Amino acid sequence: MTAQKIVILCCYSIFPPTSGGSVHTAVIGRSLARLGYQVTLYSLAGRQPDYRSRQPYLRKEIEPGLVEEVHLGLGYGLAQAIAGRLGLPRRWQHALIRRGWVPKRLKQLLAEADVVLADRTFCPRVPGPWNSKPWILISHNLEHRLLAIGHGVDRLHVDWMQKLEREAPAYYDDIMACAGDDQAYFRAHDVSGRLKLPLVGSAVSPRDYVVPAGTRERIRAELGAGDEVRLITFSGSGFGPNLVALEVVKAFATAEREWLLSNQLRFLILGSMEPAAYVEGALIVTGRVPEIAPYFAAADAGLNPITIGSGANVKLFEYLAARLPVISTRFGVRGTSLEAGSDYIEFDSPDLKPALEQFIARDRAHWKLHAEAVWQRHQDSCDMERVVANAIRVLPGF
Repeated sequence: MTAQKIVILCCYSIFPPTSGGSVHTAVIGRSLARLGYQVTLYSLAGRQPDYRSRQPYLRKEIEPGLVEEVHLGLGYGLAQAIAGRLGLPRRWQHALIRRGWVPKRLKQLLAEADVVLADRTFCPRVPGPWNSKPWILISHNLEHRLLAIGHGVDRLHVDWMQKLEREAPAYYDDIMACAGDDQAYFRAHDVSGRLKLPLVGSAVSPRDYVVPAGTRERIRAELGAGDEVRLITFSGSGFGPNLVALEVVKAFATAEREWLLSNQLRFLILGSMEPAAYVEGALIVTGRVPEIAPYFAAADAGLNPITIGSGANVKLFEYLAARLPVISTRFGVRGTSLEAGSDYIEFDSPDLKPALEQFIARDRAHWKLHAEAVWQRHQDSCDMERVVANAIRVLPGF
C-alpha cells in the first residue's frame, strides 16, 4: 500500500507554530508534503482570536500539499479555555476523542485517509471503520515525566499518562520517537517486538530559516542593537523547563550586568517565555513574535540553557538550521550527536561566563564558518525532510 493522503490529528492549532511542540508537528507535516503526500492537519481546537470569526472551522492553505483545518466548535473551544485556565493537561480531550465525540468533518477525512498520524498520546484512535488503517503516534517526549516535574495539578495525572505511554506500543501501529529516551521507553514496553520506532527528532527544514536580504539589519535596528553588539538568543515558549532556564539567564544577566555591557553582549529572549517586550540591562526581550527566523538572522549565537525536561529541544535544531553557533548545557544537546568543543560551546548551568568568554574570543567570521561546518556534519539528523524520508521507509502504510 502506498499512502497518498495523510491526516495528522492534533489537539490544538499548529500554524503558525508558536512553541517547540507545534514546530515539531509543523515541520513533519511540511516534510511529508514536500515528499509528495497530500497532508491535512486537523486541529480540534483553535486559538482565541480564531473564534471571533464565528465560523464553524478555519481552513489554512499552508503550502502545496499541506492544509490545516481547525475545528472552531464551542464545545472543544470552551473546554480548552477552561482547562487552560485551571492548568489541566488534555485529559478531557483524550476522553472525547476516545468516545468518538469528534466533528463529522474529521470522520470524513479519516475515511479518505490512507495513514493517520496522532500528534501526541492525547490523540487516541477515533472509533470507526478507519481503525483498520495505520495509526502512527508522533511522540514529542515522555509526557508523564514532564507532568512529574510540573506543578501540583500536573502531578495528579502522572499515573494516568504513564499508563497511556506504557500501552502505546500495543495501541498504535508504530511510533515516531523524538529522542533516545522515549524510543528506549517504548521499545521496552513493545512486548511483541513488532515496532520499528524510527527516530524522528526535533529536526527542522533549513529552507524555513532562509530570510530576505537586509533582514538582519532591519531586526537589529528595531531591537536597538548596533553592529558592535553580539546578540545571543534564547528562544522558547512559556513551557516549564524554558521558564526554569530563563530564571537562570536573568539571574546571570543581573549578576554580570557590567561585564556583559562592557563586552557588548546582550541576551535576546525570544518568544512567549515573557508576556511582553522590554529592555533591561543586557536583556532584550521580545515577547511573542509572528516569526522567529528573522530574529535568528539578527542573532550571533543560540543559547540552550535547558537542564530539565524530556525529549529533544527544537530550539537547538533551529539554531543549527539558522547557522548559529550554539552555547548549550550538556543536557540541552540530548537526542543529538553533537560533541562539546567541535560542535558547540558547553557550559555548566548557571555559570555562563567561561562559555561567553570563549565565544567573544573569536570574531563573527570564525563562528559563521564554524556554524556552517556543524550543519554540514549533522544535516542527515537535523534536516527533517531527510529524517522523515528515512522514517517512512520502515513505517506501515507508506
